[in-house]
Order: sequence, then C-alpha cells, then structure tokens
Amino acid sequence: VKKVKRRPSFGDGMFWSEAFKSSTTTTTTTPTLGKILPIVSTLDEIKMLSSIPSITDIQLRIKDTSLTSTDISTLIHNAQSICSDQNKRLWINDYWQDAIDAKCFGVHLGQEDLYKCVHNHGIQALRGANLALGISTHSYAELSVALGIQPSYISLGPVYNTSSKNVNFDPQGLETVSKWRELIPEDVPLVVIGGISNVERVKECRRAGAECVAVIGAITKAEDVNVAVDSLNDAMDV
Repeated sequence: VKKVKRRPSFGDGMFWSEAFKSSTTTTTTTPTLGKILPIVSTLDEIKMLSSIPSITDIQLRIKDTSLTSTDISTLIHNAQSICSDQNKRLWINDYWQDAIDAKCFGVHLGQEDLYKCVHNHGIQALRGANLALGISTHSYAELSVALGIQPSYISLGPVYNTSSKNVNFDPQGLETVSKWRELIPEDVPLVVIGGISNVERVKECRRAGAECVAVIGAITKAEDVNVAVDSLNDAMDV
C-alpha cells in the first residue's frame, strides 16, 4: 500500500441525498494505511500493540457497555496519547466527536453510525478537523452510500464466518472482495474484515484485491503477538 505523509481526505456530504451527487471535493492523494489493521477494545491492548514497530495503525472498538460518556472520552484520550507517543495512527470506531476532541488520526463508522454522524453534521466536522474516515459496507446499497461520501477507505465484511461480532450478513466471500475492488476507485484502499484468522486467509484476501486486512483474534489470541504481526504483514506481500 502506497504511503504518503498527508492525512487522507474525503468528500463532503450533509444528508443522504447529497451522498449520491457528484462532489466537487475529491481525494487528492492515496490515503496512508498499513497492511493490517488490528482492532482492539482495551487500553492494555493499545499499549501492547503500540510497542510493536511493524504495526502502523490500530483501531479502538469500545465494547464495554457499562462505560459512561466521561469514561469513553477518557479512554479515547488515553489511547491517543499512547499511540501518539509511539507514532501510531489511531482509528476510533463510532465515537467521532471524542475522536475529534482527542485529535485522533481517524474514525471508522458503520452504516447506522454514519447516518447519525451525517444527521449531526459530523462529516463536515471530521473534514474540518482533518480526520480520516473509514466506512463499513455489506451490500451494494451501502457501498453506494460510502462512495458518495468519498471516505479514506472502504471496509467490506464479513469475508468469512466470524465470532468476533454479531453481524446480520452472511459471509461475503472472496468473489465479493474482488468485485468491491473493481467498483471502488483505485486511490481508495479496500479493507476486509471478518474471520480472517490465519495467514492463509490473509493471502486469499490479498490476492482477491484487499489492500488491508482488519484482524482481531489473529492477534489478540496469538501466543506470540510479535510473531503473529510479522506473519500477517508478510502474508500481505504475496
């Protein structure tokens, strides 16, 4: 994946109707993104992964439903502080306002949270704060919405069966990965997620056209995290 110093840019979009109009704002540079995108939920995992040189990007997906809004804000600020010290790019799942406040690198939004973000003028806020934006897709309709927003990357999943998250979609399969790569502009990275639990599956996804694989258990459940990270990165070089 080509790397540049400039942050990813993405187009404007205030309401759903605008997402399908031709935007005058286009992505002018290839977004910066590593080969693998570890997704974790705790500060301890952030600390562990941020110390590994070959990891460039980390996504924080907060799962603890008992946390207050203050707790969530504190967690995101602390995670960003750790990643900043280690020169890692931190992506926040869903909590875009807190990500802006903490000056994180980027935000990842599912379709429901994207709708809420658009409704609350969050797209303009993210662009104004110069944050990157990744968007999940599971269908052609969702892909159309994402393309209208012009995000920094587009995510597709689940590619395989997964137990990491409850999803309402069947596995997409490698053929869909290839189709998504055909439909997405060349300068927008395709990130795949879901059941990518070993090196062979990483290779399959890379051959199908993915520029980045989002992984959870392949790293968090590994006996040796450093070895696992190196193996996954190497597998993306097929």
